[in-house]
Amino acid sequence: MTDRAPQDSASGSTAVSGSRFRFASWVLTLVAAVAIVWFVTDLLRQCTPAKVVSAGGDAVVDTIREARASLKEIADVLKPSVKNAPLVVLRGDDATPKIVVFTHLADVSVDLVSDTMFGDTYSRIEAKNCRAQFVVPVDRMTDQDVIFIPGKEGEPARIVVLAPRPRVDGEMLAIVPESIEFTERNTGLLYARSWLGMDNRDQLVRQLRPKLLEAVSNPAVRAKAEEAGRDFFEKRFAEWIRSDLKVGRDVVVDVRWTE
Repeated sequence: MTDRAPQDSASGSTAVSGSRFRFASWVLTLVAAVAIVWFVTDLLRQCTPAKVVSAGGDAVVDTIREARASLKEIADVLKPSVKNAPLVVLRGDDATPKIVVFTHLADVSVDLVSDTMFGDTYSRIEAKNCRAQFVVPVDRMTDQDVIFIPGKEGEPARIVVLAPRPRVDGEMLAIVPESIEFTERNTGLLYARSWLGMDNRDQLVRQLRPKLLEAVSNPAVRAKAEEAGRDFFEKRFAEWIRSDLKVGRDVVVDVRWTE
């Protein structure tokens, strides 16, 4: 009985040492694998064909090209297999009466910066000559909103027009797809995003419309729209009223915003 105890103790020590050795080997293997992946990624990102030829010859260039071709095939497989076909769905008409009094042109851009321990990504999208229309919803006006006041004691007659303040027509924001310019730069391990067909384009496109609405909410833009709306009623709209009321051309048009 006294001879077996040392043997059992030695066997236990050997098992513990073996477990520690296997764990250390697994850790070293994992570190080596990560180092190899980093080295290959950095080589593919930084090496131009000229540098590669001087370092390893045409064979290395062919290897890199084959690797990039394989990654491109993988990216194509991972992309959604959705085909875009021109399609027009008729959903009805908009019969809301409204007068377009001002159109604002704007260049809209959105930037996105992402910084991580694996690298950083800088994305930018810009849309040229976006359009936003300011309208006066005349469906809210009635015949009582046009008031004729006869002239007296040498003063000209007045026509008071009570109209809703010009507002942005949110359904008629125009962003031309052909004018959209998208750029993206990746560094570090995130450089592989471009090989896999991954980018932030769709995310930034969705932000163009809110950015355009933000641009036209500027008080200076709204002041121009109100001035254009007032000019419309004082000149063009007033001509129709003068003709119907059979009044002289010296009549004064007074535009007052109600909303």
